[in-house]
Amino acid sequence: MRSLPENFIDLIYLDPPFFTGKERKAKSRIRPSEDSFEDNWASDIEGYMEWLRPRLTETRRLLISTGLIYLHLDWHAVHYAKVEMDKIFGYDHFINEIIWRYRTGGVSRNMFARKHDTILVYSKTSKFRIDPWKEKAYTKSRYRKAGVVNYGSGKAEFFSDSRGVYNFVNASDVWEIPYINSQAKERVGYPSQKPELLLDRIISSSTQPGDMVADFFCGSGTTGVVAQRLGRRWILADKSRGAVEVARIRLQDVVRETSFKKDYQEIKINECGQNKREVKREQGD
Repeated sequence: MRSLPENFIDLIYLDPPFFTGKERKAKSRIRPSEDSFEDNWASDIEGYMEWLRPRLTETRRLLISTGLIYLHLDWHAVHYAKVEMDKIFGYDHFINEIIWRYRTGGVSRNMFARKHDTILVYSKTSKFRIDPWKEKAYTKSRYRKAGVVNYGSGKAEFFSDSRGVYNFVNASDVWEIPYINSQAKERVGYPSQKPELLLDRIISSSTQPGDMVADFFCGSGTTGVVAQRLGRRWILADKSRGAVEVARIRLQDVVRETSFKKDYQEIKINECGQNKREVKREQGD
């Protein structure tokens, strides 16, 4: 991260270890060898935050003035991270707390079932760019019909389907997106792999074609895969050689699918210090 220039990136998505205290095996169907995905910490939550804090600080330097960062965590550490993000980016630059709701996982006998992750959204300045995706909002009025309705401050267009009459409004901050099931085509077997739909919503609403998207805990490379399909530039990094190799294979395939040029260079892995590796697309002339 420190090797990158400042004011360089339009959107950063961070999906760091969650402070779960677990170690899981990562065996991808596209890279048969087995790697460990470690989220073990010898220290307490304060030690974890000491590790995370400088990485969060560095992201602010990298963002352009209209840039956004999405920090993806869960109940283990998100509340501590919120305090740090308020210090780094400013309390007034907090945009949203997105709840990613899913149905997978077990149930508990003595507490409510934990069925969501939290994504904190911050801007670098007050001039951020975001265009929330739209969802249907059904009206309860018995007299509303499909068509255009004029108001003093503008107009709204209504539609109808089997459920009733609706219009389109900005989506709420609760996103119900299924976890990747075992038969899904996009599944590669990496334990922390996130659904492509989740990244599609983030990237589509927060960037324009040609913008730069970065993910410094890239895992299996989903951020890069979605960014490539949406016509965004991207840079990914991860300390795990296994993760970066899985990402490289996935990205090589999607670059072939989406490239309008027959001549492009292979995606290469760059060594960026002892504990960080970076995967970049090198475009042809």
